[in-house]
Amino acid sequence: MVTTERKKYRKRSRPTSMYGNENSPSPFPISRSKLELLHSCPKCFWLDRVEGIGRPGIPAFLLNTLVDSLLKKEFDSHRESGTPHPYMTANGLGHMVPLQHAMMDEWRQNFKGVRVQKNGLLITGAVDDIWVSNEGEEEWYVVDYKSTATNAQITAELFLEDIYKGAYIRQMAIYQWMLREAGHPVSTRGFFVYENGNNDAESLLEEGTEESPRGIPLKSPLVIEIDTADDVVIIEGERINLDWVDNLVASAENCLELDEMPESGEYCEYCAYTDTRMQA
Repeated sequence: MVTTERKKYRKRSRPTSMYGNENSPSPFPISRSKLELLHSCPKCFWLDRVEGIGRPGIPAFLLNTLVDSLLKKEFDSHRESGTPHPYMTANGLGHMVPLQHAMMDEWRQNFKGVRVQKNGLLITGAVDDIWVSNEGEEEWYVVDYKSTATNAQITAELFLEDIYKGAYIRQMAIYQWMLREAGHPVSTRGFFVYENGNNDAESLLEEGTEESPRGIPLKSPLVIEIDTADDVVIIEGERINLDWVDNLVASAENCLELDEMPESGEYCEYCAYTDTRMQA
């Protein structure tokens, strides 16, 4: 048996993946995660998109991905029947159902997703789900699935205090902005469906199926609502709303047009590590 060959780090070589050369696509694609990278560190964003020097990758969180996949299958069954999922009814949202739309599968697919053009860029991002209200005028609600294992009480207030969960709110706002730019009736209200592992459990769950005899013990699911139109939605001093996204997209275009790399983000650990290493 031979160990899998380890791959060395290298910069990207495809001209079509880098901005500012004759082979660059127009409009130039920028994913939702790259907008978050710009927010985190303009230097890392510029190096990634212009020079092809991306941050080192990390392994995928496959258990989290599995939870997302299973939730999508559950909600898809209710999408087909036009009925609310039990999570909806348990949280006073029984008037909503998962949205039926011809583009839903594509909007949820990585490397496709929702696509809108703005400022010479093609902004892309894959949503987890969209719910729609059966009351009054049609209105869509962006939904994001999250899974974790924490003893902290997960509340809407925690999203405004925790810097990592603050990134989830920025993510939500970008998806809302994209769908509105595409002309859809999207609300500023959005929902996070949270599966939280039970750290007090003594063992994995038993008595499953033959193919899946054991399972991960989870606490009762949570549905957290955030309204990006609410003035209290401030993350690290920034008011996160649809105008914030509009400014971020404009900043992405301006950053790509720079002839020299910009300054690092104040809290960028990658740049801080590189600078410290260079000074050693």
